[in-house]
Amino acid sequence: MAVRNIAVTDTLETFRTEFNDLALNDFGDIANLSGAISSTNLVDAMNETISIATSTAGFTIEDSTSTQQLIGGGDTLRIFGTSNEIEAVVSATDLLTIGLPSVVSITTSVTAPTVSTGNMSLTNGSITDSSGDISFGNENLTTTGTINGGAITGTSITGSGATHTLGTVEISGNTLRSTDSTRLNINDTFRANVFESETGLMTIDETSGFPRISSSRGDNFLAFSVVPILLDSMIFEGSTPDNNETTVTVIDPTADRTITIPDETGTIITTGTIDGITESMMATDSIGQNELKSLVTLQILNSSGTVLKTIYGAGA
Repeated sequence: MAVRNIAVTDTLETFRTEFNDLALNDFGDIANLSGAISSTNLVDAMNETISIATSTAGFTIEDSTSTQQLIGGGDTLRIFGTSNEIEAVVSATDLLTIGLPSVVSITTSVTAPTVSTGNMSLTNGSITDSSGDISFGNENLTTTGTINGGAITGTSITGSGATHTLGTVEISGNTLRSTDSTRLNINDTFRANVFESETGLMTIDETSGFPRISSSRGDNFLAFSVVPILLDSMIFEGSTPDNNETTVTVIDPTADRTITIPDETGTIITTGTIDGITESMMATDSIGQNELKSLVTLQILNSSGTVLKTIYGAGA
């Protein structure tokens, strides 16, 4: 189709010829227009043709802001993903796949009633796992709030500051105390290398495999405010620790017995004592006939046979 131009000097016949040729060859006969097009002028017919072509060979895209773009036949629709956010893949036949990559980066936030990954779910500030365990690996867990739980298990628990409280038990340095009383109760067996009283005067330890209670007082005194019951013997080492000891023991009593130590200073005499009783230990006239084991008497008689004097002595 050539450009047609009517000069101001052309004749009316030239104008008629060019106009008819324009209508016949350039515009065409309106009677030959497809019945699918109802427009009767060139501009409306072209717009109607574009609408028909678009509906059959093209399409319109629209975003969330209602902005539209016509994609017609021969046009290319290009879809790009964003690294670590969304992937767009075109494959045969006529397939467009939009999805998330293996690693997704969120620059702002994710909002959802529940976020799930594997067995773990995050819902309204609660993290749960259907397996029953949530592992943080070898990472540190830090919070300025409070950790609440039925049980806390770990190889060590380290806190900040000098004083820590677990329930009503307070730990400050190497000191334990109860915050609601003056006593700590231990319901199981408690072992330690050495037990000491408050000021360290009394010590309970094991020396050379023997349990020992000792006093650090200058006089080594250790007071008992109770009556101790010994189930066996008492062994005294003496002032020199060696292989020789003195054992004090009792024969199984058949009734309650009492042995009284007198209120005096002296040495206890036993059946094994030899020459242990001295004259100073006996009172005047303390030995009579009743104290002699084998009694022998010497009698002095007068002439009429009357006993004037009896002398007692031990039998030979």
